[in-house]
Amino acid sequence: MRRMDVLSVGLEGMKGHMVRVEAKVRSDKEQFVIVGLPDASIKESKERVLSCLHALDADLDMKKVTVHLSPADKRKTGTGYDAAMLVAVLREVLDEPIPFDDRTCILASLSLDGRLEPFHGLIPAIQQAVQLGFKRILLPPVDVRQLGDSLPAELVTLSDTRQLLDYLRGQLVMETADVQVMEDRSDTARTDEPSTDFSSVRGHHDVKRALEVAAAGGHHVLMTGPPGCGKSMLADAFPGILPDLPNDEMLEVYSVYHLAKESRGFSVRPPYRSPHHSASAISLVGGGTYPKPGEISLAHRGVLFLDELGEFSRKTLDMLRQPMESGEVTISRVRQSVTYPASFLLLAATNPCPCGYYGSSERYCTCTPQQIRAYQLKASGPLLDRLDFVLTLKSVGLKEDTPAETSVAIRERVTRAHGKQQARYGGDGLNGTVPGSRLLATSGLTDSQLERIGTLCFEEKWSNRTQVKLIRLARTIADLAGIDTVSEEAIQEAVRWKRQAAIAQQPPITQQPGKE
Repeated sequence: MRRMDVLSVGLEGMKGHMVRVEAKVRSDKEQFVIVGLPDASIKESKERVLSCLHALDADLDMKKVTVHLSPADKRKTGTGYDAAMLVAVLREVLDEPIPFDDRTCILASLSLDGRLEPFHGLIPAIQQAVQLGFKRILLPPVDVRQLGDSLPAELVTLSDTRQLLDYLRGQLVMETADVQVMEDRSDTARTDEPSTDFSSVRGHHDVKRALEVAAAGGHHVLMTGPPGCGKSMLADAFPGILPDLPNDEMLEVYSVYHLAKESRGFSVRPPYRSPHHSASAISLVGGGTYPKPGEISLAHRGVLFLDELGEFSRKTLDMLRQPMESGEVTISRVRQSVTYPASFLLLAATNPCPCGYYGSSERYCTCTPQQIRAYQLKASGPLLDRLDFVLTLKSVGLKEDTPAETSVAIRERVTRAHGKQQARYGGDGLNGTVPGSRLLATSGLTDSQLERIGTLCFEEKWSNRTQVKLIRLARTIADLAGIDTVSEEAIQEAVRWKRQAAIAQQPPITQQPGKE
């Protein structure tokens, strides 16, 4: 009977796969070879593994050691396979057996004196190991308390190779005393709290309602209006109405930031990213010689705010279209392709024209119709078609003193709506992101309602995507109201938002030469 190989986890971006570590030792000229498409850091692992083998008094005189990392057709990177390779070799050279089962994996680098060390990518490797179904994960001495107590796997921290071997042999292992703190450790689980509360925003009651619906269902929003009308202030307050992240999503977001080497604590609050309009396509989407996550991945499970949308290049904006649909981004390079999660809520703000005052009642616009049209066409039609809300803002006077709800009160309603959607879809998404087939199967719409929506879209010349968007919006509005079916009022409100978006997207009329 073939005995079980030593198991570890490899990463391709944020996608994990099981790596089987095999070793063969035979009498030959002394040599240590690692095969299975290792990168330079893994090829250097042989020196660390050999040093630890000698420290454990393993006899390698006149022995050729071959270590195979399977599957052989996947490129391996990083130093996280060191400890697994050491155990695989020791199982060949030691007389005493070292048992290993298929529910256990090892994720640790090695020092020359046999200490188990953390490595870059440890957090996402743990997260993916849990996804792959491992029930026991052997780790270097890092503080795993911040990963939460709800993980369906036992995290075992071991200090050195001798403790590792004792644990695998079933001997008692004392708890490690010297615990290293993981990167970017935060003393609090609540960070990134917004500095602006919704109650401090004067007026804009329709806009606040639209943002509440967007937060409840994961719908994308574009706000347009003259300078100083409150777009940035509303965007700053928007994260405050989003619910806290559950433990599995917290770990997923923390893993992305760990891979990108970005500073963020282990926080229950959704991430909020606001890249400058001069950001390149690579910094926004991700990539580089050694691919790393971009802004859309750093906004995973949170908000990506693009201020001054008209100043971004059209090519950069069009690169958002596919991630907005699929919730992930794949970066292809000659050597490898990596995939990062990118399920974000796009919140954008723009002026209506270069001078900012087209359609304003306060100042005259100095732009020509051609300039206005060129400015507005920075966001292409297919991108705008993916936006559920296009909101036109007007300036509000300081005399507007109507009492407004706080972000906490709105967040409570949004949290309840999220709970209804998680129960409906089994935690697989929100109304704005769940696949259309599943949305239609669980929407609660009657046949007459679906027929009426289809007829309306045909009369208005709206696309099929718009028809599904109307159903998504209506379903979210019904969830906010706490009802299981979709009411006529919810459908009417969804249609009203779509008509406002269609009006806002109409280009300015260009005068023909020689005509008044």
